[in-house]
Amino acid sequence: MVYKKVSVFKFTKIQLDVKLIKASLVFALLYCILFNSAVFVYKFEFYQANLFTASLELTKDFIYLTVTLFMFFFGLSTHRILFIVGSILLFVTGAIASYYLFFFSISPTPSMMPAVFCNPAADASELISTSLIVWISFCLAICLYGIYYFKIQTSKSFITRFLSFLCILFVVSNILLPKFSFLKTYFPVQYLHNSYIFLQGQLNEPLREDINTKFSFVDKSDDDVTGVLVIGETARYDKFGINGYGRDTTPNLSELDLVSLKARACATSTYYSVPCMLSRYTEKDIDLVETESSFLSVLTRLGINTTWLGTQTCTKYYKNTQNYSFYDEVNLRVIPGGSLIFKANCHDGKMLPYIKKNIESHNKNFLVLHTTGSHWNYARRYSEEFEKFTPSISKKTKDPFSCDLEKLKNSYDNSMLYTDFFLSRVIEMLK
Repeated sequence: MVYKKVSVFKFTKIQLDVKLIKASLVFALLYCILFNSAVFVYKFEFYQANLFTASLELTKDFIYLTVTLFMFFFGLSTHRILFIVGSILLFVTGAIASYYLFFFSISPTPSMMPAVFCNPAADASELISTSLIVWISFCLAICLYGIYYFKIQTSKSFITRFLSFLCILFVVSNILLPKFSFLKTYFPVQYLHNSYIFLQGQLNEPLREDINTKFSFVDKSDDDVTGVLVIGETARYDKFGINGYGRDTTPNLSELDLVSLKARACATSTYYSVPCMLSRYTEKDIDLVETESSFLSVLTRLGINTTWLGTQTCTKYYKNTQNYSFYDEVNLRVIPGGSLIFKANCHDGKMLPYIKKNIESHNKNFLVLHTTGSHWNYARRYSEEFEKFTPSISKKTKDPFSCDLEKLKNSYDNSMLYTDFFLSRVIEMLK
């Protein structure tokens, strides 16, 4: 019997699809350089006190990350269609994540997931800029060219398919539960894992307990009383003139005998902060907010006409996927026209006639007014007569980072002027 001598290299080339291995490695390097460079920049700033340590740590991360990404793409090569679709999705999502991290310092952390999955289209539209579209298109073009260049096909090698399958298992396990903590700070594991955690939480939300069954309430208020809670939007305490700001952004409120308390929201996103302020829990126990109904249910149970008026679109912000919504506790009305965020010439003042009508038509009233306030784009939050501080940004501006800092500041302060006008008119109605 004659045995042919076969080199290890030839054996490997025969048993493994070297073309797919090369393609996976190239895609891994491209993804790492294109999308994780922003992460490396921020981490380098963290390590800047010691250049040697920074270089050592980031080099180590780069090697580990490249190996991990190689396993991502090699796992996708189990089938041609899976590789093509998976690569396109990874490159598009990576482009979006890296763009907002680099230009806005926004990382896809767990607290940002509600903004990703629950944000209304109107809000999102104001953050879609030409530069973002160009960046996504550029990255997508590189991905498509890579697919065309390597002419990706499903491997006929059993060993290649088997190893690809093992890589798929590795990928899935690291999305569900990352084995290495450093992976949770890099793309795509960071946003894929956090998306999984958020969506899992949406499916497993606890049934809310009715707070009315835990306490006994007696309404001793007058028969003719009206309470108003105004929920602002991106209104900073230190930008109110009545709180000592250098500019007079509150000329109307300054003439009133008001008490201004320094307060802050439980969180930076509407999804968490609004339910928190309507509950009895603080930011330390923010996870408990979703376990019971809000104080609005108490007011409704006592026979008080509880109404929610808003210029922000009805979203999943206050809703879970099962049996409960804050909206169930009140008479909800979003001002006609849908989200005013989407309209450049509609402002919170559009609520004023509805507020007046509501106050006049009921004896016992509690109004929740959810304003658009100083939500980006600031220039869209006020009408021309409130253009006091100039120069300001355009209503068509998409990228805050491309704006002159003075223009940004002026536009924001103008939006605060409009908030002052709106609040003073509401107070006038209540007198």
